[in-house]
Amino acid sequence: MSDGPNGQVFREAMATGALISGRRTFELAGRWQGDHHDGVPIFVLTHHVDDGDVPPGSARFVTDVGECAEQARAAAGDRAVMVHGAGAAQALLRAGLLDEMEIHLVPVLLGQGRPLFASLGPDHIELEPVRRLEGRDVTHLRYRVRR
Repeated sequence: MSDGPNGQVFREAMATGALISGRRTFELAGRWQGDHHDGVPIFVLTHHVDDGDVPPGSARFVTDVGECAEQARAAAGDRAVMVHGAGAAQALLRAGLLDEMEIHLVPVLLGQGRPLFASLGPDHIELEPVRRLEGRDVTHLRYRVRR
């Protein structure tokens, strides 16, 4: 990985101590074969767990957003918790449990997928810009969620 902005963002992501993922993202990623990075715990926020569906490696299913955030923060210790997936991010935002958001903006328009901000409801959520890094073919935007 490069030493530029993209490398910096990648190294920060790999330094996280736990991961919260939405179920759709988890499945689309091939369940990361049970290891997103360095064996950190993976907490999969899901609406339903089928009997006998045992996630691989360090992954576990959690159906309550508050419990999911609490478990991830405890597992991460003094390191950050990474969140993957629009559904998980929206659920954490609605519950007031997301502290920061990093958006990686690439110059590609997609015709499908889950819009990141579509299901937030009528509440007004203010974001405070924290950082903007211009990488090769991507702009990394970090915001703090104002409370």
